[in-house]
Amino acid sequence: MLKSILIRFTLCIAVFGSISKLSAADTTLIAHSATPGAWESFIMADTANGMYNADVYVLESNKIHYQVSTLELKSSVEIIGAPYADGEFPATIQQIPNSAGASGFIDGWLTSSSILFNGVNQKFKLHNLLFNGMRADGAASTWGVLVTSGEGNHITVDHVTSVHHGVITYLNVAKGETWQLTNNTAVQYTSYAGGMYFGGFFWGGGGWGGSLESAVIQNNTIEGVHGNPIVFWVGQGAGESTAGNALHVDHNTFVNTIDAVRFPLLGNNGHFTNNLFVNAQSNGQTKNHSNTNIALNHDGGVGKMVTRYQAPLSDSAATAQGWAYDNTARNIHFANNVWHDTPELLDLMAWNGTDGWCWNVQGASGDSLDADGNNVTLCDTMLAVADQSKWMDDSTAAQAVNGVTEMNNVKADANFGWALSNVYINAQIVRTKDWLDNGAHNTHTTPAWLHQTDDSPTAVEWPLVMDFSYATTSNAYTAAEHGYPAGDLNAFPSKKTEWMAAMLSTDLADVNVTPSKFVLAQNHPNPFNPTTEIAFTLDQRANVNLSIYNMLGQKVKTLASEFKNAGTHTLQWNGRDEMGQNVSTGVYLYTLTSGSESITKKMAFMK
Repeated sequence: MLKSILIRFTLCIAVFGSISKLSAADTTLIAHSATPGAWESFIMADTANGMYNADVYVLESNKIHYQVSTLELKSSVEIIGAPYADGEFPATIQQIPNSAGASGFIDGWLTSSSILFNGVNQKFKLHNLLFNGMRADGAASTWGVLVTSGEGNHITVDHVTSVHHGVITYLNVAKGETWQLTNNTAVQYTSYAGGMYFGGFFWGGGGWGGSLESAVIQNNTIEGVHGNPIVFWVGQGAGESTAGNALHVDHNTFVNTIDAVRFPLLGNNGHFTNNLFVNAQSNGQTKNHSNTNIALNHDGGVGKMVTRYQAPLSDSAATAQGWAYDNTARNIHFANNVWHDTPELLDLMAWNGTDGWCWNVQGASGDSLDADGNNVTLCDTMLAVADQSKWMDDSTAAQAVNGVTEMNNVKADANFGWALSNVYINAQIVRTKDWLDNGAHNTHTTPAWLHQTDDSPTAVEWPLVMDFSYATTSNAYTAAEHGYPAGDLNAFPSKKTEWMAAMLSTDLADVNVTPSKFVLAQNHPNPFNPTTEIAFTLDQRANVNLSIYNMLGQKVKTLASEFKNAGTHTLQWNGRDEMGQNVSTGVYLYTLTSGSESITKKMAFMK
């Protein structure tokens, strides 16, 4: 439990609200203030020698913390929400106009989201927060939650809910970043006025999108994205490790996504496993898609797994940036995913049957006449339902020779029992039809097309009134690896607990180990919070190393690297990394090494 032991300066209390120090030089509690912008102003000012005075800033729960300008950060820090009880809501961040009645956020990719992290080889974490993307006055929606620039940073986002954002929730334009997105919910995307087909959950690798060493996206739920939820394409950034650029998308639920779940020109290393796709490509696919600017649809229709051929990049300027790639050496794999299209989307796919629809093109002069005085008319129609509602298309299947593989992906059966109300897909389809009939929004021209039971576009109902579970009798419930439910396991809490325990039950094989001489015990307690003990036994004095790693094999913490005498030794780990920052909930490896001998075991850190 957090314990307040120091009240900061009186001036800070008067201007910024109550600021309490929790474990000196470690954690600072920022209590709620009635002054908009107080919390982000305090954090940006709370620095010494370019570093923040606290490792962790905690926002008070059950309060809305209004934000008037982008929070710009450059060094390692965590921003987390305090625990909240039943009947309360998480610490909530929402933009609000400044004292002059205008937005303090500057339009642009790097300045429109709530947070900009611009560090070099730093660590940043968000945890246990709610971001409301609709500005408090209802005049506009926020671009997203977080944009990263700089180079070589480690970004962790865990148990964060984002609602009402307009474009991209998490955007990376930095070089060589490592991302972990776990246990997050991103729903009810709005749209910049009149906009469609551009937006996502995580865009982060390739071209203007920066570059990644790796990204893990696990146990998230994403609903209502106006584009591709995941964009990750082309190759490495200049000077980066060729072993990087690995994308792991596992046990996520994607719902009502306007375009395919992932950009079809996926980077060369991407694994999509155990996910649930419900109403992916919910815009439908038309024959003459170029007429309505649906640029990411393709002739003949594509399936949920769409992966397009990508010719070798030959542009000299792009090559100089390190964005070259080899299309013949991909490692893209889809396994144990489940897909389903609801009756509402199937009806859209069959809209107007073979009759289609036509419209007059409005030119710059405001009429539809060409230079000869003739009306300019365009027509379109939906593809056959079978060409839209499918897992695999021919062009994707042809990429198998280039390292694009799939196995055990299934369509949900008739017992699926999808629990989410159809109000969400129906509201989206109304807007989609308004766009499809002429490539423009004529009726729905504002971003506030949200669907909550209280009809308020500026508030978030908590807990969310959205149920992303499905019937336990469905084939989807056992379709994931080892018989677990497909999709975000947070929809089935008991199964998630079982899944985490199973990850711990099978230790990695010991290598060149004689247990009687060189023993590493299972940590205790396990799972643990806040600390755990790790014991090991040596039969003789030896130079040993005991280190903690994440599931990507990246070192998190070295507990010992020194000579130890024969006997049993016990060390503690407090769930912090080398920089003293709290690690995310999840499974970690701990490895004891001495010379050629090594033992590795698993443990789980729970919050």
